[in-house]
Amino acid sequence: MMSLKLELSNPRADRHNLPPDVVLLKPAGSVTAKNDLLSQTMPLALRAVQLPFFARFAVINLIGVALLGAAWAEGVLLRPYAADSSGMCYLITALFFAGLVAVAFKDWQTVRWAGNALVYLGMVGTVLGLIMTISDLSVDQSQGASSLKAIITAIYVGAGTALYANLLACVGYLWLGTNAHLLARQEV
Repeated sequence: MMSLKLELSNPRADRHNLPPDVVLLKPAGSVTAKNDLLSQTMPLALRAVQLPFFARFAVINLIGVALLGAAWAEGVLLRPYAADSSGMCYLITALFFAGLVAVAFKDWQTVRWAGNALVYLGMVGTVLGLIMTISDLSVDQSQGASSLKAIITAIYVGAGTALYANLLACVGYLWLGTNAHLLARQEV
């Protein structure tokens, strides 16, 4: 049976007289040159391990940013926000960015939660848009031909909220899912 003894004597003391079953333990706070070298190189080693992850993260998301730049150049990037009068698109965008930050920190459970919440927010945006369309239409508006413009406007506002909220949620879900799948080999 092996016994453990704490040696509190001088570290330079002669130790070859000890029995072979005795393990020497150092007092807390004692540092050797070897441990000091490891503590200095460990952060560098950890950074070297993290480099491939952040390189893949940068490439994947730069491709997404390039696609957003193409949408900006075509003038379609801000249409969802202009058409949405409920603010649902802003909520979806904020949740997407929170999920992207979670990807950077490798918090895959939060990424999965954010991706699933994006899908549900897209559905809520669709239902909200349909409710907005129906609530803006009244029996009085549908009786006169002169109110056709008001009916079309109500349909446009509600459909814009419904479709754009769903579109943003789907794009955000796909973006987070691609990050999770390629960086962690996980499904969102």
